[in-house]
Amino acid sequence: MRRWLVLIAILMLMGGVLGRVLWVSWRGRDVTLATVGTGRIVAAVYATGRVDCDDRATLRARVAAPLTALLVGPGQEVTEGQVVARQDASAAHLATERAAGELDAARASFAQAQDEATRSEKLVRDGLLAEDAWVKARERARELAAQMAAMETAVRIAREQESWTEIGSPLAGTVTAILHRTGDPLREGDEVVTVINLSNGYVRVGVDERDAGRVALGQQVRMVFDAYPGKLLLGKVWRLVPAVDRLTKSTDVLVSLPADRPPLQLDFTVTVNIVTGAVEDAVVVPRDALDGAGAGKAAFVPRPDGRVERRVLELGPCDEDRCQVLSGLAKGERVVAPLPAGLKDGERIVVTTPPAAGPRS
Repeated sequence: MRRWLVLIAILMLMGGVLGRVLWVSWRGRDVTLATVGTGRIVAAVYATGRVDCDDRATLRARVAAPLTALLVGPGQEVTEGQVVARQDASAAHLATERAAGELDAARASFAQAQDEATRSEKLVRDGLLAEDAWVKARERARELAAQMAAMETAVRIAREQESWTEIGSPLAGTVTAILHRTGDPLREGDEVVTVINLSNGYVRVGVDERDAGRVALGQQVRMVFDAYPGKLLLGKVWRLVPAVDRLTKSTDVLVSLPADRPPLQLDFTVTVNIVTGAVEDAVVVPRDALDGAGAGKAAFVPRPDGRVERRVLELGPCDEDRCQVLSGLAKGERVVAPLPAGLKDGERIVVTTPPAAGPRS
């Protein structure tokens, strides 16, 4: 008995669904209409980008020595040449003193050898010393002079290496990262502090290679940052990077930022519209009225018999909401918008609301 009840329930459900389908087929699909109008179409390439800059530096240890002082913190402004950290300089200082001591000894030896050569020259002229002794004295003085010059170079190098224990910023900017702390043992090349200068920052935009041919230097760019959703900034295409990423199939476009921009941070996300052209008084149709993709896009136009006609259109540029119609529709005609899923050519429709106001003319 229970099986029969389940079967009856299933049959009733299927009957209800079939009845609904037949009712919709007979009565028609509920749709709303929009009127084709005229307006200004701004053609643009839509993409996302991020704040970038070239003025950045990661300061590294140039000698192997512990970090003894960290003189800055994250977010702190620094000037060009400012010392931001110090390493233990004791070993480098000892090396400098040792080189300086060896230089003093070399100078004393050279002075003694020079005096000896001078005395030998006088004795040779007086005939009291063989000439080869004078030659040896001169050679000895020359050897010591060369040694002294090498020692002077060694002292300069030692002093230079001792100065490397003070880590200075090569540019004015803001500290963005502290990568080691006071007391950390550092090896040569270890990263310590990162500094950036966003005063000359820009936006790096990844443009699909299919749109790259539409982008040119100097084009206006409209930008809205995620951090400032209500603020529109205007920039310009500054540089075009002549390379395409093999994975993303995109090329980088660099966009300049206006001087009156709000405070920005590195890698802020931004939505950009690169304006590639504008069409005045264009016949326009809502984008949500279009069916299909590529060159085969169409709109559904109501017929007098209560059914729709799928009409293939030739389209021009589009903005976020509308597309220019080059052929297939005329101003004042009505189209189904928004387009319900699965609408077919010749399908019966029922307009459920008065025709929606079309695009502003």
